[in-house]
Amino acid sequence: MERVTLKVEGMTCVNCAKAIEISLQKLKGVKRVEVSFELGRVSVDFEEEFLSLEEIKKVIEDLGYKVASGVKKKDYQREILGFSFLASLAIMGLMFYHHPVSLFLQALLSISIQIIGGYRFYKGAYASLRAGIGNMDVLVALGTTSALIYSLLAVFKFLPGEPFFETNAFLIAFVRLGKYIEERSRTRALNLLKELFAIQTAKVIILTPDGEKEVSVSEVLPGDILIVKPGDLIPLDSLVEEGSLEVDESLITGESVPVLKKKGDALISGSLVVNGFAKAKVSALLERSYISMLLNLVEEALRHKPGIQRIADLVAHYFVQAIVLLSIGIFFFWFFRGEGIVTSFNFALSVLVISCPCAFGLAVPLGISIGLTRAFRRGLLVKDPSVFEKAKEIKVLILDKTGTLTEGKPHIVDFKVYEEGALSLALALAQTSKHPYSRAIVEFTREKGIHPAEIGECREEPGRGIFCGEFFLGRDEFARGLVLKRGEKVLAEFWAEDKIRESTREILDYIRGLGIEPVLATGDTPERARGVAQALGIERVYAGVRPQDKLRLIEEEQSRGVKVAMVGDGINDAPALAKADLSFVMAEGVDLSKRIGDVVLISGLKGIQAFFEIAFLLRRRIFQNLFWAFIYNLIGIPIAGGLLYSYGIVLKPEIAGLMMAFSSVSVVLNSIRK
Repeated sequence: MERVTLKVEGMTCVNCAKAIEISLQKLKGVKRVEVSFELGRVSVDFEEEFLSLEEIKKVIEDLGYKVASGVKKKDYQREILGFSFLASLAIMGLMFYHHPVSLFLQALLSISIQIIGGYRFYKGAYASLRAGIGNMDVLVALGTTSALIYSLLAVFKFLPGEPFFETNAFLIAFVRLGKYIEERSRTRALNLLKELFAIQTAKVIILTPDGEKEVSVSEVLPGDILIVKPGDLIPLDSLVEEGSLEVDESLITGESVPVLKKKGDALISGSLVVNGFAKAKVSALLERSYISMLLNLVEEALRHKPGIQRIADLVAHYFVQAIVLLSIGIFFFWFFRGEGIVTSFNFALSVLVISCPCAFGLAVPLGISIGLTRAFRRGLLVKDPSVFEKAKEIKVLILDKTGTLTEGKPHIVDFKVYEEGALSLALALAQTSKHPYSRAIVEFTREKGIHPAEIGECREEPGRGIFCGEFFLGRDEFARGLVLKRGEKVLAEFWAEDKIRESTREILDYIRGLGIEPVLATGDTPERARGVAQALGIERVYAGVRPQDKLRLIEEEQSRGVKVAMVGDGINDAPALAKADLSFVMAEGVDLSKRIGDVVLISGLKGIQAFFEIAFLLRRRIFQNLFWAFIYNLIGIPIAGGLLYSYGIVLKPEIAGLMMAFSSVSVVLNSIRK
């Protein structure tokens, strides 16, 4: 099974993506297709014995889209837009000269605009219809072509009335203007994600025996030496071999203060080089790098569709067919009322071009993509955007203590040894675990120059401790600290302290302000748990609880109809996190390649506040977008169809086209505003 991800240019809405998806799924050997029009990416899983990469590219390009080759080519969209407007204005100017040559020039300019400016709409309409669906391009191509043909037939007196070459010309110019503004705005809003995904196809400079060499990042192997310089996004996890750098690790830690990296220090992929120059030894392949794991989760998030998006997609899918039928009906309605072919045609054309399926198609996916990008910028990794919908329902937030409310970096403040060699045994058991308290014992004993004892195989029991034959290291119900025991005999005791994270109280105050009750559930002693709870103003405390107790606590709350969120470290809390309605996991407590928790808090506990702020903003924006798309079409289509004709109010087709273009623009601008 082969997986390929291609950068595809020319997708403008959800129906464009759907056309590519449907066409590729028809190919023999294709197992899965994922298309993101927001990021311009197409991922295909296929069997090489049935299909080649070139065949996949050909299908996409036959639909009228362009597969990026990696070579930057000039985009002529602005020049075509300028030509469309200038030629349209020229047609309008020629309308005042009543001469046969004037009509000929108007027709020539109108046809030129239809071919040059309208090509993208024909291309999009072809791709859409070939896949068996309709999109905005179908309506624009059909409307402008009809207007041009009508004008040409009117010139040669095959149809009554005067030609109106300015109609199709301005229609194309206005719609292109709207799409240009929309695409520029969308690109700026999603630029961060696009830059990060570009890392996976970037070129890098490595040091070889023959000197510096530029290669694709996917060709770099562990042990190769990278050349990194200011402005570079570090594409691969590596270690500084020579030189020093200042790097911005905000995507990893949430902190934008540059960090100094010198020889021996780790460089994490996705970091931005702010200053300095270095040679770095690659420590992991591209697919195993931090940024690749992170982007895999982003792609997974973009694949998930909230329920409201499925409804919007369904509306957009059937919208075009309904509008074409309505347009035909409008024509015959006015024609049989005796209004004549010209008036009837103008009403039908206005209905065709004012209707905007793109507003429905953009409303949800664009909002979600921008929401994910904003979350990313604020140190959040949302694995499934449907969890944004759950934010408003949460009434209880259950928090672990160690590594959640506290920094998760405890240190030993006191100890007692009751038998010689106990510290060696403690080190031997502790180094088999990744728990923060185990790491504290490892660090403490190694600082004292202790070497681990020889012991057998160990097993860790979440919420209790480490068992190794007759030895046990962990919590004991009769001890205040951590104990090392042989059978029932205590060999040593350790007392550790862990600092409360900064800003924790402010974050919990914000949570309470939302009507959410914070609850502390920890495996720590009642004394320590009450101390932390009192410092943070938490009233409900459960101490000495094991993972199964946390799971039971969530089930009890849910049985009362309460929606529960939980914050944990992703290690001992996995069952409870899976059961919670909404789960947050601290980034330092989990391997990103594992699917634990709905939201990864890269920037720490403050990410919870960021999540709720983004969730509520996103909810407002999506409903505003859908409301606007519905109201715009509900009001615009009847007026375009002649509802106010008896009052002398008529919507010309070119004005209807301008309104359609800016209905999509308004959705984009509403989505990206703060």
